[in-house]
Amino acid sequence: MVGNELAILVPFFISVCIYMIIDLTFSVPFWMKGLTKILPIISLCMFVVHNEKTFSYGHHSLRKLLMGLILSAVGDVLLLTDDNKLFIVGGAMFAFAHCFYISAFGFKPLNLRAGGLMASVVVLGLIFLSKYCKVLQMLLLCCYATLIGVMAWRANAEALFCRQRTATKMTGAIGAVLFIVSDFTVATNQLCFPVPHDQFIVMTTYYLAQLFITLGIVRDNKRKGD
Repeated sequence: MVGNELAILVPFFISVCIYMIIDLTFSVPFWMKGLTKILPIISLCMFVVHNEKTFSYGHHSLRKLLMGLILSAVGDVLLLTDDNKLFIVGGAMFAFAHCFYISAFGFKPLNLRAGGLMASVVVLGLIFLSKYCKVLQMLLLCCYATLIGVMAWRANAEALFCRQRTATKMTGAIGAVLFIVSDFTVATNQLCFPVPHDQFIVMTTYYLAQLFITLGIVRDNKRKGD
């Protein structure tokens, strides 16, 4: 299983390297930067489509995952623009993506302790950002942070405070936490102060987050289908 996954994911790793090299080294046209930025997400979409044909169980979860990845790709392109309105729309695309991820992870078991921990992390982040935000910015941040916090809760529901946690569940859980790190770095850099090597930190954690969330959900469907 792992060997087959790695073989199918080779385009993802290659496209990540291409984007990082181009983005950090060269000045390229907008269309090329946008294309190279979403290629890793498109590779993950192809990975999900391949597995949806293979697994008969839980295909609805894989379709929700696929929708989340597609919306993320749209958001990626919109966040490249200098237009504040398009930037907000890009953030909305990621918010909708998190809704699909939440649904894909499901709500069993509930694990309120994990939810409380994720809520504490989100609240602490919002308190920090609130010192630098205007009222409208804070309202938008609260809405988005609530969704990503719930997504992280559901991803960690079978990983935190669980005796029988599996590598599959830990994969998705780590991915959700990395997503929070990526988005918090973006918010800090945009609203508070420049973060050293922000682009490298944001994109590295972001791509790893999408990879781990994808692997977590796909592997969980495979485990339940066996």
